[in-house]
Amino acid sequence: MPQYPTFIQAIALLLLIVLLQVMMAIPLGIWGLATGSNFTDNPLTIALVNLISIGLVLLFGLKHTRSSFQEVFRLAPIRPPLLLPMALTVIGMTIFLSEFDNRLRTVLPVPSWLIEILQNLFGSREKILASFFTLVVAAPLTEEFLFRGLILRGFLSNYSVRKAILTSALLFGIFHLNPWQFTGAFVLGAIFAWWFIKTRSLLPCLFGHALNNGLPIILLAFPQLQIPGYSSELTDQIVFQPLWFNLLGLTLAGLGFWLLTREFAELDASRSNEIQITQTPNFSSDNGQTETQL
Repeated sequence: MPQYPTFIQAIALLLLIVLLQVMMAIPLGIWGLATGSNFTDNPLTIALVNLISIGLVLLFGLKHTRSSFQEVFRLAPIRPPLLLPMALTVIGMTIFLSEFDNRLRTVLPVPSWLIEILQNLFGSREKILASFFTLVVAAPLTEEFLFRGLILRGFLSNYSVRKAILTSALLFGIFHLNPWQFTGAFVLGAIFAWWFIKTRSLLPCLFGHALNNGLPIILLAFPQLQIPGYSSELTDQIVFQPLWFNLLGLTLAGLGFWLLTREFAELDASRSNEIQITQTPNFSSDNGQTETQL
């Protein structure tokens, strides 16, 4: 019997989330128009809607897995040396993906309504604390528990590792509901899935997701760090990043990947040694019979 969820079941879960979000957004929008308030533009409203809608679906999915919370949402400690190369990878990839997005906008302009939404979410110093909670706390918790916890776990039980990584990342990209965020979400989703498989923990995914979402807020808090095309405000005008900055991003990402492959190789080797030790026959028995350490 296939492990829950399969690919089709995962699509149904995402459609359910969208349905719940729409059901919540309509009365909130009507209330905002009736009262003349702009609370719907507050990032905390987005955080609330996501926490409730995705939280309900996570509870629904957890029940159908017939497993415990700890089994589905693994939060095992990781080796501290992994954090630096993970941070380098995320920072480098966000620089590269930001420039990719700039190039994409030359052939596929961002509509004004989406620009307004993203500006409210990322671009207001007056709402920086609300943006921080929404992007660095609420979004990683809900999305990583959903995609690298519930969905990836089911996919790894039903499909090959490569197919599980790519399909879960594909759904993560589609879930953002616009082509300008699809590529970044797909690439980072595949990277986070790789991290989860190697570490058997959601903690690296939460860390990487929070760092990726937090970088724009850090730059917002420190105007002196503004970089054209990367930290500049999203408008109809397209600005490209400096060449040196793009090269820096590729260097950081490459260094991070290289260091991670070495760390993961050591991690795999240590696990193999542990398995061999537990399965090594013990010939020191007084009665001369072979004993196996379990």
